[in-house]
Amino acid sequence: MKATGSVPERRRFGRFRVDYPISYLLEGRSEVLTGIAVNLSEGGLLGCFFDRMRVGTRLDLEIFYTHELQFTALNFQGRIVWKDILETSDAIEYQYGIEFTRMDEEQKSRLCSLLASMKPPPPYFV
Repeated sequence: MKATGSVPERRRFGRFRVDYPISYLLEGRSEVLTGIAVNLSEGGLLGCFFDRMRVGTRLDLEIFYTHELQFTALNFQGRIVWKDILETSDAIEYQYGIEFTRMDEEQKSRLCSLLASMKPPPPYFV
């Protein structure tokens, strides 16, 4: 397979594959819901959820991961910018592209350190 140089990259930040649990609150609600982060970047994430939400929905999110043998979390606010529906024989799952809209400097620094510790994603192949 050959890498293509003709497909322009639209993202501002590289994505890293992850499998991190997420808890989140919908704006104006108190019920904590859960999902999984599938990929992660400095600007946002791809998440899988069982809850149907609209594009534009604002969320308070917490991503859980291990760092130096300790369980830790990143906290931030985000907004759904796109969605896709995945249907299987067992369930309907929703994928959402979530853009980070608010993150304090400490959380941003921790996110950048986490991403720097990961291997870069493989090149795009056709």
